[in-house]
Amino acid sequence: MRPGRQALGRLGCRLRPRFDCSERLFKLRHELWLELVMVFGLAVGVWAQPAAPEEGRSRFCAVDIYVDSQATPLAAYQLEFAIANGSAKIVGIEGGEHPAFHEPPFYDPKAMQHERVILAAFNTGTQDKLPSGKTRVATIHLETAGAGPLRYALKLEVAGDAAGARIAARASYEERKAQ
Repeated sequence: MRPGRQALGRLGCRLRPRFDCSERLFKLRHELWLELVMVFGLAVGVWAQPAAPEEGRSRFCAVDIYVDSQATPLAAYQLEFAIANGSAKIVGIEGGEHPAFHEPPFYDPKAMQHERVILAAFNTGTQDKLPSGKTRVATIHLETAGAGPLRYALKLEVAGDAAGARIAARASYEERKAQ
């Protein structure tokens, strides 16, 4: 080695007594890893999906729909159900309790997306196999956004007997209590 010049190690470190190049390399790696962890840690917050405003606040409930045909056997009905205050959406419809209306009623799935639905069902069974009086004909399942009370609108369009004649009937609803 020439006088006045120091020898360079493999990594470009000057060879000095009491200073090891591997120590400097370790410090550089450590600093690089810390910087990467910080950059990606902050980036996760940017890439994360924002929380929906309703997240964690929605609940589900069921509304039973009844038709009361008094003493006349009920063979067919058509009714309109709507959510009056618009803070819920219809997520499902199921049939009633009587075997004549146990299958889900007919409805338009597209109309169901707009907080209202028209339900219709009929049964061609004999009068002894049809319900009379107040009977649950359907259950509507709702997803609500918030804890406020819901308001509903229900209108019975038409009800008929086994002969196809109109009958006087009333429709009502009852929200099931949470268990």
